[in-house]
Amino acid sequence: MLKNTSLQNFNNDHFSLLLYSEVDYGNLINTLSFPLLNTIDLNMNDNIYCVIMAGGSGSRLWPLSQVRMPKQFVDLAGLGKTMLQLTYDRFRRICPPDRIVVVTLADYAEIAKSQLPDVPAENFLLEPFKRNTSACIAYAATFIRQKRQDAIMIATPADHLIINDDVFISSVSQACDYAASNEVLLAIGVRAFRPDTGFGYIQVGDEVGNGINAVKTFTEKPNMEMAVTFYECGDFCWNSGVFVWRLSAINAALDEFLPVLSRQFNSLDTIPTSHWTPDAIRSVYEEVENISIDYGIMEKARNVAVCLTDAVWSDLGSWDSIYEQAGKDARGNAIVSGNAMLKDSDGCLIHLESNKTCIVEGLRDYIVAERGSQIIVCPRSSGKNLWQYKSEIKAELD
Repeated sequence: MLKNTSLQNFNNDHFSLLLYSEVDYGNLINTLSFPLLNTIDLNMNDNIYCVIMAGGSGSRLWPLSQVRMPKQFVDLAGLGKTMLQLTYDRFRRICPPDRIVVVTLADYAEIAKSQLPDVPAENFLLEPFKRNTSACIAYAATFIRQKRQDAIMIATPADHLIINDDVFISSVSQACDYAASNEVLLAIGVRAFRPDTGFGYIQVGDEVGNGINAVKTFTEKPNMEMAVTFYECGDFCWNSGVFVWRLSAINAALDEFLPVLSRQFNSLDTIPTSHWTPDAIRSVYEEVENISIDYGIMEKARNVAVCLTDAVWSDLGSWDSIYEQAGKDARGNAIVSGNAMLKDSDGCLIHLESNKTCIVEGLRDYIVAERGSQIIVCPRSSGKNLWQYKSEIKAELD
């Protein structure tokens, strides 16, 4: 059984954390102020590369996340750093800046570089347009193999929240150790503590190594009935979207399951990375399919395994997830950023720019949020539909 029933609540200024009993509570409290760097002394193997996938649009969190500035470049958690910067800080502990690779849209190049000034300019791989995570990972793998053919590659989303980084990075380090001597495709799985339709699931099989288990099945976001079944079964964990593998393992999987995509990126092997031009990258992207790494490879490959972590994790992919992670007052109100005076209000989520103040009176379970010239005030139950209003607002302003 994967479920851990010894959960306890811990409240911080911003976050309400669900912690497993084996977490070091004292150390966790110390790491809640920034920078979120923990105190574990991890050896930096000189062949580990971390790929940060930072090309998403985050449309479900409009207006905080917008086309010109999507959620990975925004301080969603009200903690003083953007999600991209938090991700960089997390993996900086096992990879120096010259082995951190950021894949993002060309439109976001300057934003990404300004937020991560220590990463070499060459390590920002710019996509001409979105082609999902398979293309993103193949692009990075092609870049890395010109640097170090025996590399171990970590691939991580840029916009996830992990509070107890000690626990998470320890799990990633464990996965790297296993990948170093096995031709395996490893996913980092998060122990589920409730049914949730917002996450993908991994069915966990027998143990194959120290803290490593075989994978029976991958399942994309299920309906609630199926999510309840997964949770009650106890054999399923959440798919964090973080992967670890040897470069040779992912190259072989790309060749086998996505041969057209693989051939297109392999065409760059004869060109030094310093001579890759926007036109050369565009010609590759125009020929590759739009498919996630989960659908394209992880659901099909036979050499897939999972490393389970007890880290406190959220993809912050919805208003509900932001509210869930936020610290709350006695009436369930969460002020993530900005300033608010609340009167006779319960269960509200406030997310303002840091220099803004609002007064909220008589609201129950509402979102009050703003970004630039756009403000939303709506029931929390309607939060998942807010993105639909973007086009209407744009048409009105035009």
